[in-house]
Amino acid sequence: MKLRSVFMIAAATLGLSISVQAAEPVSVNDLLDLVKQGQARDDKAFQQRMARFRASAREQEKMVNEATAERTRLEQLSAQKEQQFQQNETAIAEAQERLTNRMGSLKELFGVLQQVAGDTKAVFEGSVVSSELPGREVFLTDLIRTAGSSSKLPSIGQLEQLWFEMQREMTYSGRIAEYNADVVLPSGEATNKQVIRVGGFNAVADGHYLNWDLEAGRLVELDKQPGSRYTAPIADLENAAGSDLTGFWIDPSRGQLLKIMGQSPELGDRVDQGGVVGYIILVLGAIGVLLAIWRMVVLYAEGNKIKAQMKSETPNENNALGRVMAVFNANKNADTETLELHLGEAIAAEVPRLTRAIGWIKIISVVAPLLGLLGTVTGMIDVFETMSLFGTGDPKLMAGGISQALVTTVLGLVAAIPCVFLHTLTNNRSRELMMILEERATGILARQAEQQHSKAA
Repeated sequence: MKLRSVFMIAAATLGLSISVQAAEPVSVNDLLDLVKQGQARDDKAFQQRMARFRASAREQEKMVNEATAERTRLEQLSAQKEQQFQQNETAIAEAQERLTNRMGSLKELFGVLQQVAGDTKAVFEGSVVSSELPGREVFLTDLIRTAGSSSKLPSIGQLEQLWFEMQREMTYSGRIAEYNADVVLPSGEATNKQVIRVGGFNAVADGHYLNWDLEAGRLVELDKQPGSRYTAPIADLENAAGSDLTGFWIDPSRGQLLKIMGQSPELGDRVDQGGVVGYIILVLGAIGVLLAIWRMVVLYAEGNKIKAQMKSETPNENNALGRVMAVFNANKNADTETLELHLGEAIAAEVPRLTRAIGWIKIISVVAPLLGLLGTVTGMIDVFETMSLFGTGDPKLMAGGISQALVTTVLGLVAAIPCVFLHTLTNNRSRELMMILEERATGILARQAEQQHSKAA
């Protein structure tokens, strides 16, 4: 039994597949044959694996030999290429030296040519003439590249074209030209318009000034046009014939002054900066001026009536002197003191009619500067609040409050000065008329006193 167990373990270790019939017993000889057969199969598999390993080793050795040979070939080729590269470098340096020696002073000339072409390109890009002659800077870009190259020289044709373009720029800068060009409106829309160019300074279209945008390379209509004083001559220029002479404003800064003038606030903008206080001052000033005009008209009409009454002995009650004379006629028989009282009462009744609303003009002339001072104080309060919140780093943040402070002061003075002047005129005129009434009343009293004295004598 022990021997049988040993053979069974040996067969399992060698991987033998033993099929044992439950009904038929296996003998020791059969088991020995099975072990021999398994050992023979293992030896055969081992020999096959060894043969494959030897074949693989020979193949790897062959590949190593081929890689070594390829590396040796590439090293030789690299050495040849490096030698050829050095030879080419030497040949290029010699050729460059020969080219430099042959060029001589031409190299300096081409340097100057490159600088002149660059300056000319900058002039063309910033010139309003480019709106009539677009694409000129492309040629100059090629010329600058060619002049700066060491392998290619500018041609005579390019030099002649550079001279021609420079001459054409000077010629066109002295002309007033009319042509069609694309114009960018303030809304951003581009449209084709009839453009009039005045030399190299200004361009106008449809009554508006245009500016040459350097970055976009197009004419752009100014967002805000300058005042009518400067835009009015545009219509005369557009309607003028070829030989007609007309006045026109020239901007020597090529559009910069027009931009600054367009950004400058006009009279309406200045008034808006004054705010509510500014509008109140203007309304009061207008009321004062209207009152003064009304009183001047009334007083001068009254003065004319009084002058007419002075030439007549018959009293006419459509004027102050006539009403005073009517009081005298009604009290002729009274004594001098009573007549004096009646005449004084009549003159006193005429004073309110002659001085009506003149006091309001004086009040407005006093209140207007005070309102201007009020606007100044409120504006400075806004300035200090802005400074407390944002500091003093950006003056634009304080400009609004300072503008309101200054504008209200100016508006107060503008309203007060004419009101003071008109108040003086109306007040003096009313005093003149009152003096005439007092003078006439004094004369009447004097004649009445003489008559009574003569009767008593």
